[in-house]
Amino acid sequence: PQFSRIGSFARIPSWGGILLERADSVSISFWCQPTLPRGAKHNQFLFSSTDNSQLTGFECFLNQAGVLRLRTGVPNGMQEVILSVNLLRYQWYHLVFSMRSSSGTLTLKSKAKARDIGEPEELLEETHSLEQPLRIASHVPLTIGSDSHGCRTSTKPIDSGSFNGKIERFRIETRSSAGHIDTLLDLDFSLDIPTDKVRDVSGNEHHGELINGPSRAVTGHDWHASQTDWTHASYGYGAIYFHDDDLDDAQWETTFELDVPKDLHSGYYDILIDDRVEVHFPGDPDKKDKYFQTLMKRPDLGISLYDSHNDGSGTIFSSLKRPVLNMRPDYSMWLFDGPRELSADLWFVEFLDRELGPEGYDVITDHDISEQGAPLLKSHPEYPTYRMLDAYAAFLANGGHFMYLGGNGYYWVTSHDPGRPHRIEVRRAEAGCRTFGLPPGNWHHSLSGELGGLWRSRGRPPNKLFGVGSCAMGVGKGAGYGITDEARSKRHLSFIFRGIESDTTIGDFGLVQGAASGDEIDRMDYGLGTPKNAVMIATTKLAGGHSDEYMLFNEETLYPMVNLHGTASDKIRSDIVYFETPSEGAVFSVGSINWVGALAWKSFDNNIARISSNVLHEFVRRSK
Repeated sequence: PQFSRIGSFARIPSWGGILLERADSVSISFWCQPTLPRGAKHNQFLFSSTDNSQLTGFECFLNQAGVLRLRTGVPNGMQEVILSVNLLRYQWYHLVFSMRSSSGTLTLKSKAKARDIGEPEELLEETHSLEQPLRIASHVPLTIGSDSHGCRTSTKPIDSGSFNGKIERFRIETRSSAGHIDTLLDLDFSLDIPTDKVRDVSGNEHHGELINGPSRAVTGHDWHASQTDWTHASYGYGAIYFHDDDLDDAQWETTFELDVPKDLHSGYYDILIDDRVEVHFPGDPDKKDKYFQTLMKRPDLGISLYDSHNDGSGTIFSSLKRPVLNMRPDYSMWLFDGPRELSADLWFVEFLDRELGPEGYDVITDHDISEQGAPLLKSHPEYPTYRMLDAYAAFLANGGHFMYLGGNGYYWVTSHDPGRPHRIEVRRAEAGCRTFGLPPGNWHHSLSGELGGLWRSRGRPPNKLFGVGSCAMGVGKGAGYGITDEARSKRHLSFIFRGIESDTTIGDFGLVQGAASGDEIDRMDYGLGTPKNAVMIATTKLAGGHSDEYMLFNEETLYPMVNLHGTASDKIRSDIVYFETPSEGAVFSVGSINWVGALAWKSFDNNIARISSNVLHEFVRRSK
């Protein structure tokens, strides 16, 4: 097995550490804000340059009890000093460490910034004598936010050494015996925020890199609410937020390579790996527990965009360069023990194989959106970028035909850097169905500078392009749809009902939650931009609606906060919507993640599959 060392940090490969041999003393200063000073289950390094082979250098860390310690080289090995300053959670500190080589003295000056108006600023100073010269020069890279001697991968589990918290304006100065002061390193983290670079502004060009994607564009020690957008701020955004469970690249060694045949037709392909313990391919039948248990045993696999970090803060990045346990055909969603995302979308693949033939369609990923043909969107396209929305809009403006056969789509603002195509960024702000919310001042993305949160809050609700937008969620039994009289009465819509002319209710069955409408659901809303010519084909309200296990999303309600459950709210429903565009295109949307589960019911022999087939073939015909 291969194990990754999780945790983010900054690495300065060449920082002039060897020059410390000529210095009488060195001063290290920076701001920091610990967010988990105790309980991390490992040492948390604020900085490190120790060379274990030579027993030289220096490092500072919080031990598991939250005690700050400084370790430095001395003639007979490494010596450790216990510091008396008590770093409190979420408090900003300016720390200045001074080490005098010849006398063997260590001094720490700390300034604790007041956390609120009722708290004073606190200044402390302490000096320790080691009574022997210090060996602080180092040949190894300097790390900030972790230790300098940790390997990235191993055949055994590796503890993280990363600090949980923010570090800002890291600076190293040297003083000669004659009193001359030189700046060896001065890192300004407010520069190059969209990148993984850290810039040295001392003039020495001791630049560095960030490992495992720590958070940038986060508030620093001098931030206040006069400016909440880092792209316009002249101060307040000089910090980097490190976490001990960040993972951008697992760094696993290559075990095999596959040359994809050039004549392979477009589709979904899996590589089946069976090592039974580490990857669980194929797994045991208890799908609810196996991925949870795997993550408990293997925290080095990283966390998802739905998880909080170990310090309680919300994650903002997700990466393809790590194992993603729910991206596999046997995944079963723990909320209702049914397929979701990729495992559910494979039903779409089978449907398309049946309707168009295995070579009659192309599979288009988020990385490479096509602007030709008749797109059929998956069950849960929740995370689009601005460019993706532009591509969809251009497709429709040019006469495209679009089938949105899912729910909760086009919901969160997402950033993607083509230079690092494995990474996306999502910042959950003040609204939306979410497991956490980021604090004010942290809502603008680091990759793009754009405001995060909901596309609805940015003025691009999905209703404008696709006729429906997300409104509610539930984990209980789903609902079918009742066909509207208006839809039946319009002759130009008769193709939708071909073969089910006598059906009044559709989708009151399904392989997930027992019906076509369930999980996260969407409705039409002219007030949110649904085109005025859109026709409601069917709605769950005409088939009994959803139970009280379904609740309205928070962005859907204002004071007074009443009628939030399925039986009480007219807003909690799935709508099937159809409209045509001036360029002779059309959109068909169904407003439910679980449509695909009904599509596959009884081997695709049902009225949901019939409607989907009718619309698909009509759209393909019109597109030719």
